[in-house]
Amino acid sequence: MKTIYCIILLFSGHYVYAGSYGDVYGGYAKQAGMAGAVSSFVNHSSAPLYNIAGLARKNEQEIIRENSTLNPKEERLNFHEVSFSYHHVDPKINTNLQRKESLSNTKDHHLTFGLTFSLNEIYNMNNKLRFGLHIVSPATGNIVTINDQNPNVPRPIQSGSANERPNIMGGLAYEVWKDHMFIGIGFNAFVKGGGSILLKNVPIAKEESTPDQQVILQMKPIINPIYGIQFHWNQFDFGLSYRRESFLSVDPVTTRAQTTLLGIQLDLDLALLDLYQPKVYTTGISYLLKDRYRFAFDVNLEKWSEYKLSRTKSTYNQNPEVKDTTNLRLGFEYLFRPDTSFRMGYARRPSAIGDVSGRANLLDFDRNIYTLGMSYTITDQSSSYLTGLKKAVLLDLVIDYQSWSSREIVKREPSSENPNFSYGGKALHIGFGITTFL
Repeated sequence: MKTIYCIILLFSGHYVYAGSYGDVYGGYAKQAGMAGAVSSFVNHSSAPLYNIAGLARKNEQEIIRENSTLNPKEERLNFHEVSFSYHHVDPKINTNLQRKESLSNTKDHHLTFGLTFSLNEIYNMNNKLRFGLHIVSPATGNIVTINDQNPNVPRPIQSGSANERPNIMGGLAYEVWKDHMFIGIGFNAFVKGGGSILLKNVPIAKEESTPDQQVILQMKPIINPIYGIQFHWNQFDFGLSYRRESFLSVDPVTTRAQTTLLGIQLDLDLALLDLYQPKVYTTGISYLLKDRYRFAFDVNLEKWSEYKLSRTKSTYNQNPEVKDTTNLRLGFEYLFRPDTSFRMGYARRPSAIGDVSGRANLLDFDRNIYTLGMSYTITDQSSSYLTGLKKAVLLDLVIDYQSWSSREIVKREPSSENPNFSYGGKALHIGFGITTFL
């Protein structure tokens, strides 16, 4: 029976929600330096996260080549891009709860990897066509974390294990109107499936046992769409993007167990729904003053209210109140020199949690986010030792401080297992990125 219990824990649905590292902290150091207010002009390999249409814009190597007064070392006009970044995030959650084991050692470290291919290198076209791939992955050593805890165990919905899953995004972008209009379509992928478990000769005993087992799980990717459009005119840039929700779903997991004593047969219907990330609608605008000062503003709507519990979990629990959020982002960039720029930003992310006076103890915060960033571009002109450097290397740094507002939770029927409590917190984020070209 102990084995049956373990399998029930593994496959039952639960209350865990998740934001994403990219949405909460940033999908790359450069964009995070402007608090993510980049959907109108992003041209980096991280564009699938912010606005996939930006893949079709000129990347930094192409801009450097276009502005160079020296003879270029090769005749190519289009370049591929590779980027990598590491983000160290140290969240601190404060609470007066006695049972706070689930909040200790919360980590949000993450890695990003980006890659773009210019399809103009395959087929000659006047307008740009580019494919891009962007991956945001936990840096904690866990590929995916799935929890199944009692609903009254306190858990943050946008920090810690709630975010431990890879985000895989990619797609195509095309320059519809040269240097003015760009569109993109792509995918946001995770997995779904179902399966069955058969357990034979299960002893009814306290000791650990090894039953005769047969397990079949069939998993396949969920490919949800992302769309984007950017428009450039004079010193203005505009952007619109949409990213559909993603989640992990295993339903159904039909389980049958037969005990050794009396040959009792147990039929169980299990299901898993976890690691939900909401639909995101984003619009942005930016203005470039004197080719040195960029001011940017983004607003995005995250549709948290569309989350549902797994089919089996909803049999015993009501959906906790989770609401849509409207997030504001402001960014500023100063081009100090052609090879050096500085950034700063502010973002406001309201809490997605509504009434929590019942048994569910989900934690979320009204977040005030303050960012500073800088970039330095290394070329063959940077030093006499680098005359053999064929492509630019971009180095990016971001420092991000998040202040999480305190909140008092008052329960309708407080008890020792479900008491009134308060919580608050903060987070410090330091990220470093490197981008080069092929």
